[in-house]
Amino acid sequence: MARSLRLLAVLLLSALAPAARAEMLPDSTVREAWKLPNGLEVRTLHVPGAAGVSVTVAFRAGSGYEPAALEGLSDLLAEVYFTAAAGDVPERTREEMASLRPLGWESRPGTRLVRFTEIATPAQLPGVMLQLSRRMGGVRVDDAVVKRALASVRRDRGARYFGEVPDGLYWRSAAIARGVSDEQLVRSNSLANLEKLSAKDVAPWLQRWYHAGNASIAIVGNLSGLDMRKLVSPLFEPLAGGTALPDTVQVRLKGARRVSTWKSLVAPVGAIASYSPALTDSLHPSFYLGMLITGPALTHAWGGAKPPLTSRFQYSLLDEPELVRFYPPAPPESSDPERLAGALHEMLEVVGAQQVVGPMMNRVKKSVRWLLGAELPSELRERLQREAGGLGTLSSNLATRALWNGDAFWNEYLARFDRAALGHNFYYEWLTLPEHQAVLLLTPAH
Repeated sequence: MARSLRLLAVLLLSALAPAARAEMLPDSTVREAWKLPNGLEVRTLHVPGAAGVSVTVAFRAGSGYEPAALEGLSDLLAEVYFTAAAGDVPERTREEMASLRPLGWESRPGTRLVRFTEIATPAQLPGVMLQLSRRMGGVRVDDAVVKRALASVRRDRGARYFGEVPDGLYWRSAAIARGVSDEQLVRSNSLANLEKLSAKDVAPWLQRWYHAGNASIAIVGNLSGLDMRKLVSPLFEPLAGGTALPDTVQVRLKGARRVSTWKSLVAPVGAIASYSPALTDSLHPSFYLGMLITGPALTHAWGGAKPPLTSRFQYSLLDEPELVRFYPPAPPESSDPERLAGALHEMLEVVGAQQVVGPMMNRVKKSVRWLLGAELPSELRERLQREAGGLGTLSSNLATRALWNGDAFWNEYLARFDRAALGHNFYYEWLTLPEHQAVLLLTPAH
């Protein structure tokens, strides 16, 4: 502990120096990007006056990399990495995180990446960075840690697929799109295939996936007066790199229709997960823009979501670009998912006939360009001075773009997005083809 305190003092003093090689954007934010010799991608964004600092560490360690025989392994490894002790940093639990990081935190496993975000005050930043470097240097794993992590993952996955209705629709529609049956869903979420894993089994996977050469780190917030290179380098450069996993995860989807019962329902609800064109398709930015216009239009036409639903539309480009989800009103007493698909088709015809002119398109573009790495809107900058939570989205996106396709790809994506001029209805026929939809209808269990 004494050694850590001395190191913190040295880091803070060395970081209080004029920053170099930084780029100032038109919104007065300042960004830097570099890569350490061990392969760690580093991204920083100084947001003057921000209410805190958000740090996201991302790894190519998502479910797309796990063996079929060890489904759920990526979730288990993420939980072990996030909670286990590391060096002089003690073990922690999710329940403790509210007091350890009151400004916010998140552990988010995904298909391609696993991301961990912690939001702190500027004064806490050196300590947070020290702890993150200790964790990236290797966590201490024993059988008790693995057992606790497995129990936590089992609870999380159960909540996703069998908890609240909105979560069930969201996650099950994606599983259906990937060809998972209800029986397979129940079996896979028991995680029985992971029960026999010991610390000796888990440790090599952690070493293979959770190292600096397979990671990115993004620091976003009030970095006033700090030279982030001098803060990052002594902590993370000494860490072993290892071989990076390839950025090659592909999600294979197919058309499906499914009806399942749900105990708490009194009336049917449903979701339609429509497949997008490939992210690398040159027209995907136009698809994204079209969905940003379509979602609110459908919500207005259908009326706001009523319980147990919480939304009529969901699409997250940097989490799951393959699937755009719609939640039409389900016909009463219906047990036919085709009627749900028909409800979407009919309303898309109505929305598609509406004229969306250039000024409206430009307003939509302007409102979301920051998600793709452009300057921050003034209203967002003002909000970040009052609330630190939004910084987590910025750091998570920054870390994601660094590892997934890289900065050059996303810079070109943003340029295509800015030039996009196709009608918002250009892809409506694509969206409604049966082979491009996973339709899930939940009905009351009588």
